Amino acid sequence: MSKIVATGSYLPKKVVTNTELIEQTGIDSSDEWITQRTGISQRHFAAPEERVSDIAIQAAEDLLEQLDEDVVEKIQLIIVATMSSRLPTPSVASQVQRALNIEHAWSFDVSGACSGFVMALEIAEKLGRDQTSGYTLVIGAEKMSEILNFEDRGTSILFGDGAGAVLIEQDGAGLPHYKSSLSSIPDPEDSIRIPSESQPEGLMTMDGRSVFNFVLRNVIPSLANFIENDVGTFDYLISHQANSRFFEIFAKKLNVDLEKIPANIAKVANTSAGSIPILLDQLVKEGNIPLDGSQTVIFVGYGAGLAWGQISLKI
Repeated sequence: MSKIVATGSYLPKKVVTNTELIEQTGIDSSDEWITQRTGISQRHFAAPEERVSDIAIQAAEDLLEQLDEDVVEKIQLIIVATMSSRLPTPSVASQVQRALNIEHAWSFDVSGACSGFVMALEIAEKLGRDQTSGYTLVIGAEKMSEILNFEDRGTSILFGDGAGAVLIEQDGAGLPHYKSSLSSIPDPEDSIRIPSESQPEGLMTMDGRSVFNFVLRNVIPSLANFIENDVGTFDYLISHQANSRFFEIFAKKLNVDLEKIPANIAKVANTSAGSIPILLDQLVKEGNIPLDGSQTVIFVGYGAGLAWGQISLKI
């Protein structure tokens, strides 16, 4: 079977606490309010000169440092999930390919916002069934600080910058015990959007209440059905890091021990497509997930579209 053989991540050096964010932007809020409502105490912001591609490249290099030098030459497919790149072309994936000096690979981006990494992994798994050798690199990378409106306290307090990456060794058989369910529904309200036509600076807007209701009405029932009918028992539910309140709701609605729903939102905030792979890499580096194929892990992403998806596999 194919398998995930390595993970990596990158968080920009600049750490901004809630108090610092309030002082620097003039947001009408408080550390206590933000922490209680979101579970976030700090986030990482990239430097002005750092692009999404730089963030993605750093995560890829962190991953590759753990492996033999010849592995990079065998990467045949690079998929980057991102919603925040301000450069329409070349794709972030193509920029990663260039930085890694990979002469021949198929590289492209997926714009799925907070569901982006799950979408990218689904595509990688399906395309990987035609790869009998070599590797696939999947990255979720965001520079959310560049598209935030800091006059909108309900949105700007939620997000941070960062990237996570996974490397799949392909043998044409697909990932072990792989199951997935991805979907989207029309969103007439455009609950999450970057309205460049009305705001030339291209800052994101989000209706948090609509998104919260979408998770309650659509994501949780879908996830509950997926676990009951397709997965059964599992070791970890690695969720998109949107709001700490969701994890308690997940545990209650799904009748799952909260210890099986790890979180790092307090330290990194919501990194959109980067959130799942960043948390996965943390769990791997801490020794909780040894990447030996012994654990069943569920990934669940949800957000703009409105779109969501869940994937389970042995990892």
